Amino acid sequence: DELASQLASRAVPVQALLEPLLVDLSSAEVDALTDCAQTVLDFGFQAEPFGESTCLLRAVPALLPNGSAAEALQALLDDLGAGKAQGDRQERLLATMACKAAVKAGQTLSLEEMRFLVQRLEATSRPKTCPHGRPTMLRLSTSALERQFGRR
Repeated sequence: DELASQLASRAVPVQALLEPLLVDLSSAEVDALTDCAQTVLDFGFQAEPFGESTCLLRAVPALLPNGSAAEALQALLDDLGAGKAQGDRQERLLATMACKAAVKAGQTLSLEEMRFLVQRLEATSRPKTCPHGRPTMLRLSTSALERQFGRR
């Protein structure tokens, strides 16, 4: 939701990289980078072709965690090159970027970070599912909890 709002207002916060990052690309990804340069830029990536199968990544969307920029760019380029209907492209691209920026299983968070994430989740228009439709929360009744703890 945040990224969709930022895209709509053309104000995706960008983090410039101290040193450009070389990213290896497939030929389809190179084609997507060339053909969809404005879309890549709109999503907060400043990337330029560098040789036949690499690109130079100079800036990334600020929402991405450290170390995931190359993978996120490749996923975006894969989606751009997929050739699916233009109508659902934006939603698919948003879901891909949200996925790459998400907290991963096993990642340790402080209590403050957890609270912040739950507050942000509750403020979204669809808090019960991730962008791909998987649940983000479960409702457990008292009787279900009692059964789990052998109290009933």
